[in-house]
Amino acid sequence: MIIIENMSFPKATKISRTNQHFLLQIKPDPTMKLSQTQELAQTDVINQIHKAGKDLFKPNGAVKVGGNDQVKSGELYGRTVKISEMADAMERYNLVLQVNLSGDERQVAMATANELRAGANISSDTGSFSLVKSGNYLRGIDSL
Repeated sequence: MIIIENMSFPKATKISRTNQHFLLQIKPDPTMKLSQTQELAQTDVINQIHKAGKDLFKPNGAVKVGGNDQVKSGELYGRTVKISEMADAMERYNLVLQVNLSGDERQVAMATANELRAGANISSDTGSFSLVKSGNYLRGIDSL
């Protein structure tokens, strides 16, 4: 018989739900002026990306992890659309990825194709986010 004394086990990280959710949206780049034909092509591509992305473009409940106030997406996004493919379409059709945090507080920022590829933090006057990548897929969002 083996007797083990003074063992310690790591405590589970406390996760608490919030009254907020993240929402990703592919949108036309608001800095670009396009023809009606180009706008129709944008709409078609946006619909294709949203359809392929499935849960990537649905509300994702936000949680607070540990004792801090940092808010993170509560669920991992599925591996449905590769970042490289989404960024290529964004670049080709003058699109941006808008990141929204809605609920008790509202934050919004937009990522360009290059920022998405680089996995850069994205910021605006109303919010800052870190896109959580795993390989060539977007898996989550952290509010900074």
